[in-house]
Amino acid sequence: MRTNKGSNAGMLGTFLCSYATTLLECGAATVRIEKNVGRMAEAYGGNAEVSIYPRHVEVVLKDDESGTTEVCSKAISGSVINYSTVSALSKLSWNCLDRRTPLPVAMRQYRRITHAARIPLWAVTLLAALANASFCRLFEGDGQAMGIVFLATVCGFHLRSVLCRRHGVDMRIATILAACVSSVLSCSCYVFDIGSTPDIALGTSVLYLIPGIPYLNAVSDLINGHHICAMSRFVHAITITVCLSIGLYLGLALMSFQGF
Repeated sequence: MRTNKGSNAGMLGTFLCSYATTLLECGAATVRIEKNVGRMAEAYGGNAEVSIYPRHVEVVLKDDESGTTEVCSKAISGSVINYSTVSALSKLSWNCLDRRTPLPVAMRQYRRITHAARIPLWAVTLLAALANASFCRLFEGDGQAMGIVFLATVCGFHLRSVLCRRHGVDMRIATILAACVSSVLSCSCYVFDIGSTPDIALGTSVLYLIPGIPYLNAVSDLINGHHICAMSRFVHAITITVCLSIGLYLGLALMSFQGF
């Protein structure tokens, strides 16, 4: 194997590796990452193979014209689900293939996409609270229970976001604390005899913490033969689920609730 680090293949390999890592961090399935990276490599006369490991992403790029091979890897910094970024990056890959977008232009567009302003935290918090309150109603919770779940979700979701984004607290610790706060607030239905479905309010107050996307991506990876990535995502999802369970237990213990 030859590696030509100073050529255009080297720049393309580095770019594709960053591109694949960003897709992974934003919640894309491995199949989508492979297709997008392969599409972009084809647009610039290459052939790429993507390997995803628990802590880093590796891209092997072969230049069809010169026959040289470039191996690039990049560490995974964290997971911030953002399907708007995933969609925009997928569109970029099609533009590179269909419109023959020059590589420097594609790199500038990639930087613009990754640095685009995110939805404000207050809006995400409000939408998450509304969704969780809807889950409460789906499980036949009454209006009072929905209101308590809405409040519990707002407080827990905001706490977790502030701890992770502003203070750099580990996601697992933040999940435990958020679940604890949400469960304590939802217990107010029992303490103050609010509504007729306090059990549903308690059970749905922490649903917003369940890592649904990692679970779905893990199943997708398992079906498509990406076993290492699938197991990594399964372990991550299970860890978060255990953390929210610990937080729920701590909240119930603090309220001296004996009904579980």
